[in-house]
Amino acid sequence: MTLIVAINLNNYLFLASDQRLTIECEPSTGLPPRIHHDGYKKIRYWKHGAIVTSGDVILMDLFYKQLILKENKPESELDLILTSRIARVMYLQLGFPAAQIYGCAFFSVYTEGKVELIHLSIKEDSIEYETVKPMHAHFSLFAGLPDDPIYQQFVNYLKNVQSFESFKDFYNYHMELLKYFYKRQYSFDKSMTSTFDLFIQNKKNGKGFTQTIKNL
Repeated sequence: MTLIVAINLNNYLFLASDQRLTIECEPSTGLPPRIHHDGYKKIRYWKHGAIVTSGDVILMDLFYKQLILKENKPESELDLILTSRIARVMYLQLGFPAAQIYGCAFFSVYTEGKVELIHLSIKEDSIEYETVKPMHAHFSLFAGLPDDPIYQQFVNYLKNVQSFESFKDFYNYHMELLKYFYKRQYSFDKSMTSTFDLFIQNKKNGKGFTQTIKNL
């Protein structure tokens, strides 16, 4: 399953996601499940930066494609609720049950000369989105307890770039923080990959890059 961490700092934002893992299980054979890790990156680019999704793969792929169709429109015309509704209707038209509808997306949007980090949730009976506040992190994960203190501790360890002598030190600090978090989650959730991708974006000029982190 997907593990996403979205971090909004004062001058930069981070998106981290594990890669695609396929598990084949054939109970009739009595053999253990076969696990395939093909290196597929779940972080994808669009005009404003990057987007990563979790939940129903088909639903969120429909949302991503609808988002791409609208990426060249003015930011003021980017209607995330309408875009999500269209994806949800298309999903139902393909014959999938309404009860199966669930999707989560984190993505950057360049508006009014700065980059915002958006958290979007699509469900059967609701569509909601919010802007992730600076010096906060949001998570989308399969395993773990919602009240686990690790999530608040993670946020408490976030630091602004001015706290470091160089950008390299700033980047490496948060990369090591994410490596620890992913390694901890992997210790009790083998449905995710140990390798994860990390996207960082400058909130002032919109420029960013992605790096693959081999954690084990």
